[in-house]
Amino acid sequence: MVTLGQILFRLLTYDFCPWANRWADLLKRPIACLGLAAISALACAIFVKPLALVAFAAVMLVVALGYLWPGVAVRGLVCEVRFPQRRVTEGESAEVMIRVINRWPFPIWGIAIEQGFGSESSPSECDLSRCGSVALARVAGWTTSEFHWEFVPDCRGEYPLVTPSLVTGFPFGLRKARRPVAVEQTLLVWPRLMPLETLLDAAETRPSDDLFSDHRVGDSGDMTGTRLFRNGDSLRRVHWAQTARQGRMIVCERQAPAQSAIRVVIDSDPHLHRGTGGDGTLEWSIRIAASVCAAYHRENAQVEYCFGHEVIPLRSGSQGMRAFLDLLAKWKPCDHEHDWHGAVVSIGHRPNPKTSPARPVGACDHEHSSDACRRIHHHNCGVFQLTITTDLGLEHRTEHRHVHGDQRLIILKTAAFEKTCAICGEEHHPPNRLSIVLDHPADVVADFRRKWRQVCHAG
Repeated sequence: MVTLGQILFRLLTYDFCPWANRWADLLKRPIACLGLAAISALACAIFVKPLALVAFAAVMLVVALGYLWPGVAVRGLVCEVRFPQRRVTEGESAEVMIRVINRWPFPIWGIAIEQGFGSESSPSECDLSRCGSVALARVAGWTTSEFHWEFVPDCRGEYPLVTPSLVTGFPFGLRKARRPVAVEQTLLVWPRLMPLETLLDAAETRPSDDLFSDHRVGDSGDMTGTRLFRNGDSLRRVHWAQTARQGRMIVCERQAPAQSAIRVVIDSDPHLHRGTGGDGTLEWSIRIAASVCAAYHRENAQVEYCFGHEVIPLRSGSQGMRAFLDLLAKWKPCDHEHDWHGAVVSIGHRPNPKTSPARPVGACDHEHSSDACRRIHHHNCGVFQLTITTDLGLEHRTEHRHVHGDQRLIILKTAAFEKTCAICGEEHHPPNRLSIVLDHPADVVADFRRKWRQVCHAG
């Protein structure tokens, strides 16, 4: 039953004249009110009394001052921005240093830094209207002023995300004049890494050149002995004959590979992902992939990271990991499904300009796509592959699907990350029981770590 209050609410909020909305929006601007005041004062001066010309002149003076002064003010300002820190991780505090040089003999008020520091925008889609702005205090004449503040980036990227601008609308805000800010040193924000206590069994990674170690315990080589079952051991290691004979769980210990190998692949096509900014499925895919790569890299495994069709091997040591995280911070997705094509890139090595063409990070090029695809299938033999995708990726993507080694899938449910998704289609079930399906966007870290631990123990 409709109440009287609901009827009144509908009457008061109903748009009876939608055609007049654009004219009403114009009246919200200060210049429209000043224009009406100037026209009214001029009409009174003509038809009523010439003294109204004083009001007309005052209004026009305000308009002229409001439009001309901001441009004059910023013309004498020089602004530079730098970050004392070179690298931070998502969620960590970073310091920003701004230096403003005022070449005018008079002070400047009402200035601000806009764009480039917004926490709501990601490197892949930065809405300039939402990039954060910082208001600065008064800058005295013929002086150099420095400002410091702390901000917390919640998404990876190379900050500032876009070129910042020095903006002023003083004194009346009728017009904003802006001037680009010089960036002396950028800030690299690494993706957030999730700690992983356990890794997939060594049997799921392929040994390098079939070499096994006599000093490391695994389950790929010859049997070295037996021991009691410990919580977290795979059921594949159980020695059932000894278990039946002794009445308690006994597991086998085998040799471990001298060096394991793993390839981590993500679907980098933005059309297969949902959600915006740091809460979208693409950014979470990058965080998960970086966490897995870092965990295996710490164990001295051979790690390969794949965007689209490109294989990127990680170099050993802390320098290789740092170069890898730097690349992730700078990477921006393209509108096409192929991101980097060309020769295999080795993290930490500078390409030879005489033998390889220069390609900016994130540059799109459909050239040599078939060659890159064939190169990946050539490397697929004997490498355990972990593919991070979405339910849309299961339906539309075909690369990295058929591999000769073991494969596991980490699937992010797009409908959970964006409930208003209208083209998600039917629900796609994972190919096997050891796939990880993430559908809790409120706490992705806990959900992933719990399911990762279950797969490691059940594998």
